[in-house]
Amino acid sequence: MGWFSRLRNTLRSGALQREVDEELRLHLELRAQDLQRNGMNPTDAQFSATRQFGNPTLEAERTRIMDMSAWMETILKDMRYALRQFARNPVFTGVAVLSLAIGIGANTAIFSVMNAALLKSLPVTDPQRLVMLTNPSASGVSIGMSGDERPLLSYAEYEQLREHMTTLSGLCAVESQLDRWQVRINGGAQEDIRGHLVSENYFSVLGVEPVMGRLFSAEDRKAPGQDPQAVISYEYWQKRFGGNTSVIGTPLRVFSTTLTIVGVTPPGFRGETVGQSPNVWIPMMMQPMVLPGRDWLHEDLSKQMEKVMWLHAVGRLKPGVTLANAQTEADVLFRNIIETGYPSTLSPETRKAVLNQRLKLHEASTGAFQSREDFAQQLFILLSMSAVVLLIACANIANLLLARATARYKEVGVRLSIGASRVRVIRQFLTESLLLSLLGGIAGLFVAMGAARLLIIQLTQTSQNFSLSTDLDWRVLGFTLGMTLLTGLIFGLAPAIRGTRVNINESLRESGRGYTGSGAKLNLAKGLVIVQVGLSLLVVVGAGLFLRTLWNLQSVDLGYPKENLVLLSVDAGSAGYKQPQLPGFWHDVSDRVQAVPGVRGVTYSINGIFSGGESGDRIEVEGFTPTKDNERGSRFDLIGPSYFATVGIPLLRGREFGSHDTATSTHVCVVNEAFVKRFFSGRDPIGLHVTEKFGDHKNVMEVVGIAKNARDHSLRGDIPPRFYAPYEQFMDGTPDSGAMIVRAVGDPEQVLASVRKAILSLNENIPLDEAHPLVVSLERTTAQPRMIAHLCTAFGLIALLLAATGLYGVLSYGVACRTNEIGIRMALGAGRGQVVTMILRETGLVVAIGVAIGIGLTAAGSRLVASKLYGLSALDPITVAEGVIILGVVALAAGYIPAARASRVNPVKALRHE
Repeated sequence: MGWFSRLRNTLRSGALQREVDEELRLHLELRAQDLQRNGMNPTDAQFSATRQFGNPTLEAERTRIMDMSAWMETILKDMRYALRQFARNPVFTGVAVLSLAIGIGANTAIFSVMNAALLKSLPVTDPQRLVMLTNPSASGVSIGMSGDERPLLSYAEYEQLREHMTTLSGLCAVESQLDRWQVRINGGAQEDIRGHLVSENYFSVLGVEPVMGRLFSAEDRKAPGQDPQAVISYEYWQKRFGGNTSVIGTPLRVFSTTLTIVGVTPPGFRGETVGQSPNVWIPMMMQPMVLPGRDWLHEDLSKQMEKVMWLHAVGRLKPGVTLANAQTEADVLFRNIIETGYPSTLSPETRKAVLNQRLKLHEASTGAFQSREDFAQQLFILLSMSAVVLLIACANIANLLLARATARYKEVGVRLSIGASRVRVIRQFLTESLLLSLLGGIAGLFVAMGAARLLIIQLTQTSQNFSLSTDLDWRVLGFTLGMTLLTGLIFGLAPAIRGTRVNINESLRESGRGYTGSGAKLNLAKGLVIVQVGLSLLVVVGAGLFLRTLWNLQSVDLGYPKENLVLLSVDAGSAGYKQPQLPGFWHDVSDRVQAVPGVRGVTYSINGIFSGGESGDRIEVEGFTPTKDNERGSRFDLIGPSYFATVGIPLLRGREFGSHDTATSTHVCVVNEAFVKRFFSGRDPIGLHVTEKFGDHKNVMEVVGIAKNARDHSLRGDIPPRFYAPYEQFMDGTPDSGAMIVRAVGDPEQVLASVRKAILSLNENIPLDEAHPLVVSLERTTAQPRMIAHLCTAFGLIALLLAATGLYGVLSYGVACRTNEIGIRMALGAGRGQVVTMILRETGLVVAIGVAIGIGLTAAGSRLVASKLYGLSALDPITVAEGVIILGVVALAAGYIPAARASRVNPVKALRHE
């Protein structure tokens, strides 16, 4: 009885239970009153009535069980009847289920990605208590300081926070970006792996236990280079080692350092950053060994402010401590850290900017995510589009149900005539709708599994490091169930109410064939089609906007030819080159590459082209007084000789850098047109000076050239002011890493292989990452808008198809209802062309009203997509006009078929039609 009671309490309302209790109480009172009338006193009468009646609780339970059984039996009968109806109409059932499967499946797929990326908690112990002291969206390495909120921390700052924060039970650090290492496993050939450097307490703070072996702990933290260990992920263990348990103790060589694999993380754990899938985690103390040429564990800021910020800090709140408590403590501690963490010799202006830095704590239960807001926005756009498509499908199915309700006009009349209530018949109709929606939801889950994989493939094109696993967990299943039930109500309620408005007398007449009241049903059907047209225009215009955005981005003038340009990321520091050797290294590399057949030109850049790296500093410009904050700084790049000639950026005035521009020669720079416009408006910049400022250090440069504006970092927005300086004249020495830029004569892929070989002939230990033609970088840059454009185009095509079928169905039904009228018109002399024109005129009116609604919906949703567009507005008149034309053509094509059929009606037969 216990399980049945629980089921009853779940399914039955409290109102029904109160009703049963009230009825039983009334029975007892009436029996007691009878006994009192026979001479009993009230107390004895009440006692006797209760004894004769029996246990009230037991009787109430029996009554409820009988009621529950009857209720369940009625539901089962309605479901069996609905299934029989579906079996009798397989075409209707198939079309409805397929439409719902596509709509629900698309929404579920997008939500499953959103859930995995933005909503799902990390697979760690008590993730709700995790906080991040850094910006979860930040990544990379920056030097110096930041303005206002600090996105990342240096290792020294992390250590001080770890030692002094009392509101946290633990604080760990992890590298903010994935490293790519070329390793030799067990003495084998070189292979690439992706990994993170993490503090030794990383796993213990997160609460992760190994599936095999052991993980790092705070006890492993020793001197740099003294804990050569590695922990690998479960997925990498399965893929690379086949799940072999002998993996523990396997040597893994990175550069000149050999690490030992000591453990394997549990399945599903991919670190603290969503979208990444590291193969290996290495202790932070090994940083100077696995990233040779750099020591980011120690900093000497006694003379300069080269603070290296590269770490995320993740902490665990103590029980009872709130995020606000931890924020208050972090504010005080970080203020003390930065007051003593920068040179005491800084100028008052620079010190003020330094002290403006602060930490902002973030809840970290869902982990870090690079560009979280942008990713969430694009998924929300796709989810909105797919939801609109589902609404269009609902309107279509509602029209189909209206047609079926008309065909069942006589059946409903019989049901009502023999005593069925209208509410009972409505419940039958809604049961059919919900069951139909449930079938569509089940099919949609299978569609969602495939669609989610396709969506992940599309997303991986936006970033080569992106990796995500989507599972049908309780949240996704709950979303699907909720959407399924809501969908069933949306398309089932109106037909159920309209279909039960039956004139019983007319429905029982033998001549009644279901067309009674068809005018009202037809008006409702047309109203649904108008909604379909409006929603379809919204989707079609949205798809057009994103397609045109993609076209605009792909057609952007870079300011130089993009063909046959090859990029290679070169890391001389990791190969062991020290500062005094770097100028000679870059010259030697350039000479070797220049000698490769098929190479027309070669140069070097610290940031490269469309590499994601960017540099900027505060500046002073001779003869210019800044009045705004954006007039106090500029982007810059450090480049090698023949940069402009190799890349193909025209020099409007002045000269190119050459080998004579060394550290000991006059420091010079070339500025772009945007720089001239902002800082030299109306003045000739040649010969004037620009002073680069880093802290209190200054680098005074003479302007020797003006370059044409070029897009080398972003395809969107205005080109920012930028100056270029010779890499040897950088105030802190020649950079130890950057990008080789090669202009090829022939196929860039073939030249790339030869260039790699030439560079490695100088030193085989030089890491060469990200070697590819420039067009590959541009494809990655446009991957996100391309994904949105392709998916929205697919939604647009589905919306057009649904709108066309809905319009066709309504017009066909309308023609059938008006067969008699059409016959009379033709008998009185109307020609076929006039009949066709009449039907198409009505079609045009429906489409026109729908288009007006669609334009309004497009205007209302314009703010959602505005930030994702480029080169046009969200209400671009050309795109809206194109959408209207496409929708109009499709609608007229759908309307012409029933119109042509109506024109072929035989007047004699039509006049006999009832």
